Amino acid sequence: MGEVLAIIPARSGSKSVKDKNIRLINGKPMMAYSIGHALQAKCIDRVIVSTDSAKYARIAREYGAEVPFLRPAEYAADTSLDIDVFGHALRYLEETEGYVPELVVQLRPTYPVRRVSDIENMVKYMRNNPDIDSIRCIAPAKEIPYKMWFKDGNNIIKPVMADIPECYNMPRQQLPKVYYQNACIDVVRAEVILGQHSMSGRKIAGYEMDENFDIDTEEEFLAAEKYITGHNL
Repeated sequence: MGEVLAIIPARSGSKSVKDKNIRLINGKPMMAYSIGHALQAKCIDRVIVSTDSAKYARIAREYGAEVPFLRPAEYAADTSLDIDVFGHALRYLEETEGYVPELVVQLRPTYPVRRVSDIENMVKYMRNNPDIDSIRCIAPAKEIPYKMWFKDGNNIIKPVMADIPECYNMPRQQLPKVYYQNACIDVVRAEVILGQHSMSGRKIAGYEMDENFDIDTEEEFLAAEKYITGHNL
């Protein structure tokens, strides 16, 4: 079996919550939780943090991650895409070490609460299903797209979903169950990132969860902090 590489993308810029990737939660920098999850997962062979900050790199190493490079500025902007960040990391490792993993696990540092068993289950699924390009975490959506609308400049609205006639007038119980991606864990084949230039590929499996601890706002940070402190994580 090929290697499993965990990459934690932790750039230093953050507008919603300043320096949220290293902001302390229950005495630990937030990204330290994701590093810990990766190190605890027996299926993961290497744990790398991709960051543009020497300060973040030092903190990442203190908690056990490798930081073999500093991410170039062009891949650390607000508009930078995951595919560019992960493509850069994989190309760097191949060019400098000849290292090419089979699977890449993305653990976002903004998600400090996750089960290590979920990481292991998702990696196992990918190894048992070689036809699958990637698997990502999903959770049931509270708001459904069948009752959502686009609005044009003339105040005319059109339904987002058009596959079911007048779905916006139907009871939600009669509509298909929908999910959103909760950003907890993604597992993708390295060959998909490098060969297809994609973070998901063409055949994507879903791993269902019930909760969401992704942090993008001050309110979400405080909610996660309350949960972590209460459970002494």
